[in-house]
Amino acid sequence: MKRSLKTRYHTLISILLGIILIQALLLLVSIAQAKDLQTLVSDIQSIVIIFVFITFVYIIVIYNYVPFRLRKSYRDLRNLIDEISHGNYNIDIDSSLYDQDSDVQELILALQKMLKILLGFDQAKTDKIFEHHQRLQQLINILPQGVIIASVNGDIVYCNDSIRKRYASISDMVNLNELIFKNEFDQKVFDKLTEALRYGNNLYNEKLSDAGFHRHALINGSIVRNRKGAATGGVFILNFSEQHARQD
Repeated sequence: MKRSLKTRYHTLISILLGIILIQALLLLVSIAQAKDLQTLVSDIQSIVIIFVFITFVYIIVIYNYVPFRLRKSYRDLRNLIDEISHGNYNIDIDSSLYDQDSDVQELILALQKMLKILLGFDQAKTDKIFEHHQRLQQLINILPQGVIIASVNGDIVYCNDSIRKRYASISDMVNLNELIFKNEFDQKVFDKLTEALRYGNNLYNEKLSDAGFHRHALINGSIVRNRKGAATGGVFILNFSEQHARQD
């Protein structure tokens, strides 16, 4: 691991103090070895001019180096945190790419630990959601009534086995608006569903009958809404009963 920015800054300041110390020693040596006043003045002027120039250039370097290293370190860290904040937890962080500063690398290692915890939590949550979804799906499938879950635009998100057995043409991701039935009774049933979705109306014990074959459908449906109250879909339960008319 490379040295931290703080350590580098202290090193740079120590070098600056060393330059000033060398200048002072050279001035003392020049004074001690001077043979006449004119030579002393000339030596002092040369030393001062040279070291003032060196010191000025060095200070300019320090002035630009420190902010540059800070910007680079924290820009990479900020970009990484921004990516995590957008929900991207599957990031393969190579900590060796951030070893320009030990302090920053410690933050990177902490982020790696945090991501492992988040990924573990997300995986556990995903497993629980999947398990819960399977329970609900199996429960809906064993119901004798037909169940249809549709989005607000009519796409069937889910239908249970009872619906699939009764209507072979219906499956997940079929749109209710595109279904056309030869039988008027079946058409009336699904027209009622699409109407409820279109206008956002719940259905309470809606009864439809086909007098010719004594077929009946009892429909109950509830519109699903988001937190803002806008309709996003609907859940419908269809209870069919059939009894052929008696012939005299």
